[in-house]
Amino acid sequence: MTHNLAVFIKSFIFMQIFIFCLIAGVSIDINSYYLTHNPIKQAENIVRPLNSIAMDEKICRELFKKTSFFLAGSSNNMNTRNYIYRQIPQQFLTANIQALAYSEAEYIRTDASSGQDAKVELPAIDLTETKVNTQAVDYEKLRKYKVILYCTHSSESYIPDSGKATLNGGRYGLVNKAAAQISSSLNQKGIKAEFIKTIHDYPDYNLSYTNSRATVKKVVESNNLNLWLFDIHRDSIPGLTEAERVKIQGKNAAPILIIVGTDERKEHPNWKKNLAFAEQIAAAGEKKYPGLIKGIRTKAGTYNQEFHTQSLLLEFGSDYNSMAEANYSAELLADILLEMLKEENS
Repeated sequence: MTHNLAVFIKSFIFMQIFIFCLIAGVSIDINSYYLTHNPIKQAENIVRPLNSIAMDEKICRELFKKTSFFLAGSSNNMNTRNYIYRQIPQQFLTANIQALAYSEAEYIRTDASSGQDAKVELPAIDLTETKVNTQAVDYEKLRKYKVILYCTHSSESYIPDSGKATLNGGRYGLVNKAAAQISSSLNQKGIKAEFIKTIHDYPDYNLSYTNSRATVKKVVESNNLNLWLFDIHRDSIPGLTEAERVKIQGKNAAPILIIVGTDERKEHPNWKKNLAFAEQIAAAGEKKYPGLIKGIRTKAGTYNQEFHTQSLLLEFGSDYNSMAEANYSAELLADILLEMLKEENS
């Protein structure tokens, strides 16, 4: 036990030294040239890059806080207990056990608490969808398209409205309502859309992507329309207790992060086509509602995107956003998708 603790402390210290050297190395390039040609002049050149860096206390804290709790200290939206007991052990495990670094799950969990969660009484979530509006102006022009929504992590929810980030026991989290809202908004605009309500993360959360894979394959194989597939999630950042928001036309919206799987973990030959699709959405979003699409992130897991080149994972805010903010983002995304389809058919 003592030996393991010593190894942990040693690894942690070396990680801090490595990060310091990495940051320093970006600005300072020491090589034999500096040691053999006019040392005084070259010393000035070494220091010069540092003078161009606008580094203040806030920037330093941002650089270090994700890897060094002790150097960065705490912040107003940092849950110290959560950081120490969950985030540090998780980072340490993924750094030393390579298989965990490639896991598609945010973290490994069990259903040990599901019995307790099942006792929490919450209002039923209405997932009713509006039928497609065949009288819409763009219906005939866009009838060859269909948008499919589903939730791999069906239990994800929003704390301000449900009181919990996750609703265990095979219940729908509020993220499903956001997915249903996208479907309804698209149908109102004359675009065929469907939210598949299958619960994929119960009874075994760790089989979530295995279960949703069956859903994706079935959808792709049974449709001859031009499909767009979106796996709807909400983000969860360990230690943070304040939601990120973006103001769109005077109202708060939950920022949308696009996740694109790569071929780092397993075969995914067309992943750059998925990335190109994500970039299209991000560009259209920035043009219509600046700031709503907060970025595109590539990750090692394929997230079942290998079965269709126009398939993406979308994260609607985090667990501290409200349902109203997520719903508003869903409506705005529907506007963006409509504009993309109209432009594709113009």
